[in-house]
Amino acid sequence: MCPITVKPMDAEIIAIGSELLLGMVDTNSAYLARQLATSGINLLRTHVVGDQVALIAATVNEALSRATLVICTGGLGPTLDDVTREAVAQAVGQPLEFHQALLDQIAARFAAMQRPMNETNHRQAYVPQGARAIENPHGTAPGFIAKKGSGLVVVLPGVPHEMRFLFENAVLPYLRSEHKLRGVILVRTLYVSGLGESLIGERIADLMQGTNPRVGTSAKQGVCQLRIDVRAETTEEAEALLVPVEAMLRERLGEFLIGQLPLDQLVARLLGIQHQSLALYEGNLEAPVYHTLNASAEGLACLRGLLLNPLPQPQTIDEATAANLALQGALKAQEQWQTDLALGVQAVPQPNGFSTVNIALVSPSGNAQLTRSFDLRPPEGWEYVGTLALETLRRQLLGYPLHP
Repeated sequence: MCPITVKPMDAEIIAIGSELLLGMVDTNSAYLARQLATSGINLLRTHVVGDQVALIAATVNEALSRATLVICTGGLGPTLDDVTREAVAQAVGQPLEFHQALLDQIAARFAAMQRPMNETNHRQAYVPQGARAIENPHGTAPGFIAKKGSGLVVVLPGVPHEMRFLFENAVLPYLRSEHKLRGVILVRTLYVSGLGESLIGERIADLMQGTNPRVGTSAKQGVCQLRIDVRAETTEEAEALLVPVEAMLRERLGEFLIGQLPLDQLVARLLGIQHQSLALYEGNLEAPVYHTLNASAEGLACLRGLLLNPLPQPQTIDEATAANLALQGALKAQEQWQTDLALGVQAVPQPNGFSTVNIALVSPSGNAQLTRSFDLRPPEGWEYVGTLALETLRRQLLGYPLHP
């Protein structure tokens, strides 16, 4: 199988709205990025801009200098700060043009809702001259597709469910029929636990130099994600290109590559398959293992009980005492809930600002303990503790040495 030989369409996304610059989460760009990938369109950049005509127009033209497809979301409402129509018209060099059919559709929408239509809604019936209007059956903000040279500017409403409907039911069919859109980009994510990102990078450095397939890494909460993306004519051809790369990754990373499930879900799956029950002892109010499991329904479902017994503050104890607290707490949790396995965690701050973290694992094959040092002053530090505890449990369930 060979990758596609035609040059893929390059795209950029522009999310428009001053509220996005004030901290509101931009979910539209994430959705569009996924849709573009599965459609074989190469996303170059995403942008977030406020409701300013000159700035939006400049961003559209800048994007068109690199990409053949620019997708804008937001700013198509009826109020004066909804200026995307004017900005895109300025960018493509065309005046705005009134469409009676769009106004009729907007009026019908208001009539169906039994609400009066305001005069300001007439603004929503204008699109740049020569643009292809896109009626919006799920809202009052029509979209449109404008051309500038060989480039396309697709403008969609910012309301997420309206944007998604128009993209899937109007924009994608248009691109496939009018611009011969073809090919797919298949993305697979694999998780690696118990091995640092730099060490992973050393083992797979040559694979990360490829262009199709491409391999990239990102780390979060002590788990590294490996992303493999492949471009091909069909999903079947993409799979054929991806399989040997995944096999090489598994060979080089061995027991540290945990697969396509996140760590908490994998541990839950293993506990279920092996019919093992789990209880927790958390000696700190932050309860890092519980919160890591709580990230998914699968993870939380595997937990039978939590014994939370934080030390009074301020209180300092030596390392041996902390290790004993973790072990005795795990034994008590196992006894209280009559489980097969129990994890105990006790973290103690040290004078240097770091904390000594003690993890105890109680199992039918015996008890084990390990000690690590973490900076727990930022809240994110506790996420690494939760990951370490679950990685210890994963290794126990799979029969790997607990201290690689």
